[in-house]
Amino acid sequence: MKKFIIPAILVSLGTGAAFAGNANNKKAKALEAGYRIVTVGENQTVCVDAQQSCDNVQSPNICKWSGDGVTNLHQFDTPTMCGELLYKIP
Repeated sequence: MKKFIIPAILVSLGTGAAFAGNANNKKAKALEAGYRIVTVGENQTVCVDAQQSCDNVQSPNICKWSGDGVTNLHQFDTPTMCGELLYKIP
């Protein structure tokens, strides 16, 4: 019986680790549509689709709008609020 339990545990641990590693790799490839923040009045902003894809995995290179090269792109939350910063696709 002991000869069966230890290999079964090792196989289970190996399988779990393989699935965990695979899930992490899929997350790294998640692309997001980039939105830029536009001021429309005093203390009023809207999120405008920049027609550009970015990555949601944090890196040193922030995704910038190709229209001006300086505007940071964000994830879409609501029409009046953009969320987290997005990053350049590696």
